[in-house]
Amino acid sequence: MREGLLSDLAAVVGGPQVLARPADLASYSFDAFGASGERHLPDAVVFPASTEEVSGVVQVCARHGCAVVPRGAGTGYAGGAIPLGGGVVVNLCRMSRVLALDGSAMRIDVEAGVLTATVHRRAAAGGLYYPPDPGSSTTSTIGGNIACNAAGPHALRYGTTADFLTGVTAVLADGRIARVGETDADQHFLRLLAGSEGTLAIVTEARLRLIPAPAARSTVAATFASMEGAANAVAAIAQSRLVPAALEFLDGAAVAAVARAGASAVARGVGALVLVEVEGDAATTGDHTDSIRSAMEHAGSDHIEVAADSAAAARLWAMRKAISAAVATVMIGKVNEDVVVPRDRIAELVARTHQLGDAHAVPVVNFGHLGDGNLHATFLIDPRRKGDRERGDAAAAELFECVLDMGGSLSGEHGVGYTKLAYVERQLGAGTVALMRRIKQALDPQGLLNPGKKIPPLATEAAPPAVVAAAAARR
Repeated sequence: MREGLLSDLAAVVGGPQVLARPADLASYSFDAFGASGERHLPDAVVFPASTEEVSGVVQVCARHGCAVVPRGAGTGYAGGAIPLGGGVVVNLCRMSRVLALDGSAMRIDVEAGVLTATVHRRAAAGGLYYPPDPGSSTTSTIGGNIACNAAGPHALRYGTTADFLTGVTAVLADGRIARVGETDADQHFLRLLAGSEGTLAIVTEARLRLIPAPAARSTVAATFASMEGAANAVAAIAQSRLVPAALEFLDGAAVAAVARAGASAVARGVGALVLVEVEGDAATTGDHTDSIRSAMEHAGSDHIEVAADSAAAARLWAMRKAISAAVATVMIGKVNEDVVVPRDRIAELVARTHQLGDAHAVPVVNFGHLGDGNLHATFLIDPRRKGDRERGDAAAAELFECVLDMGGSLSGEHGVGYTKLAYVERQLGAGTVALMRRIKQALDPQGLLNPGKKIPPLATEAAPPAVVAAAAARR
């Protein structure tokens, strides 16, 4: 059957666009989560160049009863692009065209493989702005952003990818092509697709809403002796009734890692760094910047810098954007979680992550979106060292328990994948999970689209071995 599958796939996309040798498949056996050691080989990887070819591939897989795993750039941290039990990885990297930019309608049409940063650049060139900006924007794709409902620092004011998704072309589980627009009825389906992690359909094209670029922008950086001071700054900003465009933080360990990598001039020993960005017209931005500075001073900041120009602002933001590379100078691997708690409990959760790191003998750094309580807790590991991966997973498991006890969420933007399945029903409740299963059954009755992801299996269903292993490691 495998030979028949491969020949049928080649008939759709062409022989050179089908990979089947183990050596070729190895690069598609992991994503950013598996980059620290875990591997799951697909049966094949295909590279369609159009929606019609994606449709043909899905039809072939449906005939063969073969799982389909959509993949963008593989930057996810939840195992969402990993083929757990074999199957065909549909890599959309060849579908990387900007199809149209309508400045008057403030819309941009792109294929799923377009990089997020490309949308940013094209929008800016037209005097427009696309706010969703995940940390991986220079490498992640719009298709992947939609799959995980990615957000980034500017979600505080503007929202997530779902808030800017106004239309899609998608391939359904039986290979049919659906084009969904901007009617009220269509919006319900779009909301289902955003964050569905490839389990309901494969998005091949997207229409994204743009907004006018702000006339003025100001960036403020402040250091504090502790995370409690940073949390107090957030409370002070909230009390001033300001909604910044972005409100980010790095804990002391993250600041030290960035300094060690040479991407920051902030002195070591700082307990936390807070970055705030405000946007608007020149007068309003100036007034808000003064209010932000006053709030930082009131919260006990020991050093405040207001960027004098765009170059200075870029330098301040470089500290935040350098974290992923910087932590690699501390340890070559990581277990990176993006949990969410009420923002008045962020300092408490940061303290708890360091306790977990000590208990499991794994270093930890924290950073994230302080304004909406989205913490990127990163346990650092060396996958070459026996037991490190297991210790990192065990620390993450206890983190999840703590977050749920606080009334929080397992993920702000990374998604569930398969790594967090064991906790989904506890967070959402049995009724919500049952509804998710009904929607999945209606749209994918054979269960071929990205199986083992997002939705916990029923007790009577056999979960993929990797799901079982991940659940056991995180209990």
